[in-house]
Amino acid sequence: MKIELAGINVPLRALEEALGELPPERAAFYRSRLNPIAIAAAFARVSRADKSVSDLLTESVDDLASAKISAQNIAFGMSHHSIADHVLFNFVIEGVSRLSIERIERRRIGVGYTEKSQRYVTLTGDFMRPEEFSSTRTRDFEALVARQNKFYFETFPKLFEYLKVKYSNEIEKRTGKDKELFLRTLEGWAKEDARYSLCLATEGQLGCSYAGQATELAVRDMAHDDLAEVRKIARGIQESTKEYEAILQCIDPEIFRRHNPGRELKEDDSLYTRKNLVDLVRTTFRENEGGLQENLAATKNLLLQNGDVTLVNSNSIDLNVIAAILHTYSLKSIKESCAVASLLIEQGKAVDFVKESLKYVSEFDKTPRAFEVCGGLIYEVVMSSSCFAQAKRQRMNTLTEQDYSPLLGYTFPPNIIAIGEDGKLREIYEASSQFYFNALPDCGKAAEYALTNGHRRRTLYAENLRQRYHVSRYREDSHAQWDIRDKEVRKSDLARQVAPLTTVLLAGKSEFDDIRKKVYEK
Repeated sequence: MKIELAGINVPLRALEEALGELPPERAAFYRSRLNPIAIAAAFARVSRADKSVSDLLTESVDDLASAKISAQNIAFGMSHHSIADHVLFNFVIEGVSRLSIERIERRRIGVGYTEKSQRYVTLTGDFMRPEEFSSTRTRDFEALVARQNKFYFETFPKLFEYLKVKYSNEIEKRTGKDKELFLRTLEGWAKEDARYSLCLATEGQLGCSYAGQATELAVRDMAHDDLAEVRKIARGIQESTKEYEAILQCIDPEIFRRHNPGRELKEDDSLYTRKNLVDLVRTTFRENEGGLQENLAATKNLLLQNGDVTLVNSNSIDLNVIAAILHTYSLKSIKESCAVASLLIEQGKAVDFVKESLKYVSEFDKTPRAFEVCGGLIYEVVMSSSCFAQAKRQRMNTLTEQDYSPLLGYTFPPNIIAIGEDGKLREIYEASSQFYFNALPDCGKAAEYALTNGHRRRTLYAENLRQRYHVSRYREDSHAQWDIRDKEVRKSDLARQVAPLTTVLLAGKSEFDDIRKKVYEK
């Protein structure tokens, strides 16, 4: 047996500083030997070569030019594109909005994210100004954001003082470092409640790591986004990785064409699929408006509800996927989506609907994420932006989301209500909603920048029971933020109704030992 660490992430700035100490010829020599494509090429040849992995890696490091050709031939000539995942790209992303971070973090496989948290960091009021806004609208937007930020800065210390009084007995029991940590926890709770007034244009930052294929998919997904900011992010990622195009050819049609004469990387999916699905779904709901009301009763047995959480209890893969498409590309409820999906199947129109859904998908594209919603536990969850920021980080579950909608109401932190500041927060919510409705006809998706962390959207969340256990452990724990904890508790309650036998240990970490003892003491 031989186990050897063959590579590890290296900060490029440190690498360049080290190479800068060498003569130019030696620096160029070592720079080529340290290229990560050497690892991808060596590992790619493992399945076809008699040599040891160590020898293949040595050859790739010694001859990078040949390694690049080999990697290209295997990845695209032999269609083993997964070798790109042996290279991990680490991106520093700063000065971007909360709204665009949601797009950056849509990738779930082959990725890693660590984001500046509005729960733990006191914010300074920085925000980005959307390119889509006119100068007049930008002035109005700046005035709105100033009002949103003012509430945050004024309410945060009030919340902190309230929490110190509320937990005064607990504070008195503690001393030294333990007391300091508890006060820091209370301060964090105050920040996470005050932030509900902040808008989706608030600036954030993150460390983002993409494997090769995830890098390509992220760029292709964002390159034609509705938001100018997201398109700019896509260009920035592509520009910073152009040195590695031998294994990132699917990042751009022109790069692909240059390396694969006679073949085309179609952009139809990223250009047209979303718009086509939005139009298709809108038309489908309109054409079935009459039958929808009649069919709502028939779908009643499919749905279990607990507050803002609805469980779809269906074993039909076709029904689930079609309902997920209808839900994701509309502002309709899951109840309405299931009713229309059922109608399409009954009337024999479902095949044409699915064919139209996949109309622009090529061999290099993924099907829409709604196609993952096949079975298991399928939930519609109406949640705030603050809650969504956490829910989207559960990587291996399927999550699709509708646009934000002020028509779904607002989320008020209980502590804000307790200190009597909910009236002011409602005024900010309503002013933000009014700006959104005024901007929507001209600015489209960019109008959402004005909405706050307390504004809401419908999501569709699919998971198997093992995933439910995993999410429950962390998000139902006593240390979890109250908003997402509420949603996860409701999801688990519904799971227990449809699977009472296999959910016996479903609980947050803070409750797990007690529940386990009860189960095994019987």
